[in-house]
Amino acid sequence: MSLPLLLAAVSLLAWAVVLVSRRGFWRADQRLDTLTTLPTPAPALVAVIPARDEAQTIAVTVRSLLNQSYLGTLKVVVVDDNSIDNTAQAALEGAVGISDGLKRLSVIKGRPLPPGWSGKLWALRQGLDEAKRLSPEARYVLLTDADIEHAPGNITRLISQAERQGLVLASMMVKLRCRSPWEHLLIPAFVFFFQKLYPFPQVNNPDRDIAAAAGGCMLVRREALDAIGGIESIRGALIDDCALAARLKEKGPIWLGLAGRTRSLRVYDSLGDIWGMVARTAYVQLRRSPWMLLATVLGMTILYLFPPVLTVLGLALGDWLAAGLGGLGWVGMAFLYRPTLRLYRRPPIAGLALPVAALLYTLMTLDSARRHYRGRGGEWKGRAYGGDGLEGASAAQAEGLREAAETRALVAHVEAITRTSGTSFYGAMRILPRERRESMYALYAFCRVVDDIADGTEPEGDKRAALARWRDEIAALYDPRREPTHPVARALEGPRWRHALRQEDFLAVIEGMEMDAGQRVRLEDVPALELYCDRVACAVGRLSNRIFGVEPALIDDIAHHTGLALQLINVLRDVAEDAERDRLYLPLNRLRAHGVTDTHDLKAVLAHPGTAQVCAELAGKAAAELAEADRLHAQCHRRTIRPAVIMKEVYRRYLIALNARGWEHLDQPVKVSAWVKMLIALRHGMG
Repeated sequence: MSLPLLLAAVSLLAWAVVLVSRRGFWRADQRLDTLTTLPTPAPALVAVIPARDEAQTIAVTVRSLLNQSYLGTLKVVVVDDNSIDNTAQAALEGAVGISDGLKRLSVIKGRPLPPGWSGKLWALRQGLDEAKRLSPEARYVLLTDADIEHAPGNITRLISQAERQGLVLASMMVKLRCRSPWEHLLIPAFVFFFQKLYPFPQVNNPDRDIAAAAGGCMLVRREALDAIGGIESIRGALIDDCALAARLKEKGPIWLGLAGRTRSLRVYDSLGDIWGMVARTAYVQLRRSPWMLLATVLGMTILYLFPPVLTVLGLALGDWLAAGLGGLGWVGMAFLYRPTLRLYRRPPIAGLALPVAALLYTLMTLDSARRHYRGRGGEWKGRAYGGDGLEGASAAQAEGLREAAETRALVAHVEAITRTSGTSFYGAMRILPRERRESMYALYAFCRVVDDIADGTEPEGDKRAALARWRDEIAALYDPRREPTHPVARALEGPRWRHALRQEDFLAVIEGMEMDAGQRVRLEDVPALELYCDRVACAVGRLSNRIFGVEPALIDDIAHHTGLALQLINVLRDVAEDAERDRLYLPLNRLRAHGVTDTHDLKAVLAHPGTAQVCAELAGKAAAELAEADRLHAQCHRRTIRPAVIMKEVYRRYLIALNARGWEHLDQPVKVSAWVKMLIALRHGMG
């Protein structure tokens, strides 16, 4: 027997053992019953949400819970676990407009983390205490994450399942986000591997010892939780959901299933996002045992990597039997994977990529062990954990870990703002080296936050007060005796020193936002327009060029011409949209020169033939500025100026589209397709 044939046979035998010992894990058929029968009156429930830096999603989570069509009393407790963003305010906003929403919602400030507790469990403990105070009669508590959108009727079905089966725990693995290419490859595989590790039918069998839960959605019978000593009984656990399930199964039956509509809002656009999620606890799952790590790597290799490798090797060597057995294993695992792929609306052919996902998850597990032995195991949300508490042999080391973790949390915060803004500049930033990329995230987040103030619906006085607070944040950034308090300003502290960013450029951006904060905007002449462009675009360019590493002698000139070009194109692209806000950036003296004398009615201004002529003039000026930017960019090192070139080329396409559309129909929007942007990024981002 040849070696490839022997290894193929070993792989098939290993799969046979898995199928026997993990019977039915692959069917993905454990779902909530459609039948909903509740006792009368329906039992009271309190949902507890631990939230740390979750301002992006918490409002949706709160709203989805308060909007549940549940017949019993339902209250929600949010524990703001020392967030650096406005999580608490966002949670309150989620209750606005819902009947009794603010009365049924309690948002409490988390206390400092005591030794021996994980951050999430300490927040849950505080939330459960508040839940007992608010609703001592509640039979159930729902432990859920701050990034979960609960489908209508989800609570009713969970409690119905728990009541009919006498469950002490009913948990659902919510549907994870699966949109980006990395999510397509890795998210269904993650769910498949979790089902293999904890076969749901066996978890749901009261006669089997195996226990598991999914922390995003856990309905717990309160008396059972009290019987195991409360959440304190697992206070140091990092894989807290499965630890809690194991304790609760000692008190009664539990149930774990898959959700169809209740979903996670957490975004995993990049491989690094998923890698960090898995590497945080993978080695903890293996009890930090080198032997279990070795067994896991060996098992993943035999089960998932042998079949495709031996198929190819057998074909190359003419060992048809080995190739056939390898192919049988490869196709067989893809067949088992089909129900999970169907849940995530992925085609069956995607099952053939399961070995690639398995390889990546194996590498993540190895990296998890590496992090553990380097003292970085269990880092999450600005905290670092060891077996029972903070890693580190000394107070100084612990403080260093805390500071590093806080820095990572701030970086994650500004990156989330940048990514979720939908800006086409995000892709250009991604090609930068890590340190410069993170600095650009912080700069963009600053611009985004102050721009949102200027574009908001608040009264002008409130806008100016908010921008004045940002002036103070920038002053604190440059004052050695003070520290900024806003998380975005704090994220700028490192970049401000590393790249010698100038205070006057940040203040210029704020001044530009103050120009936009009024109830109406009118600019008298071209110099006024250029001043506005300098504040909202060229100043950002001066800051960006320092982060990019542009030669000092070229920084200001490049920022001036590139910023003018891009902002003029912005003005021309958004004339109709700006008019809806009573903003007009076309110079009034040029409009009057072409017969537009009254600019109170902006609809009439847009329809006037003279406006088209002014737009054509500004388009010519933008083209000239682009040409000068081209000349200056050619003097820079290609790798240094790549992000600016990508931005410039995208805007060049906008100008081409605007000229092609013409200036007589300013209400007709123009777009640059995602494919064109991708091609620009590939063309100018390489090398």
